[in-house]
Amino acid sequence: MELLFCHRWILLCFKREFTEAVAIRMWEACWSNYLTDYFHLFLCLAIIAVYADDVIAQDLRTDEMLLHFSSLAMYMDGQLILRKARGLLHQFRQFPKIPCTLSGLCKRCGPGMWDSGHHPSIECVGHLDDETCALAMD
Repeated sequence: MELLFCHRWILLCFKREFTEAVAIRMWEACWSNYLTDYFHLFLCLAIIAVYADDVIAQDLRTDEMLLHFSSLAMYMDGQLILRKARGLLHQFRQFPKIPCTLSGLCKRCGPGMWDSGHHPSIECVGHLDDETCALAMD
């Protein structure tokens, strides 16, 4: 599935989707590196979780999804998105096992005094038959 609308959100740092004040709050949440260095991905996931019902109900094609999410610019509830993203991060950190493709979300670029050391077990999934996982346990 092509998630071009998410690419735009990240590329433009949510500046076209939210008012300046809300975008700055979102940037601050991302820059704080609280529990992950990838909070921007949780923001994208939160937007999809909150506003994707129409996409699913109408079975929109990729180009129609792009148009749908573009039309939501400046109409989305930024506070709701921030709360949802924090909730999704909390849920993610409760998982005892995650796929190897998401293992990087548990790593931080630098040490953080707030990091509780989330270390779920890693399950190797989604590899081609001839592809070996770098995280595979021997």
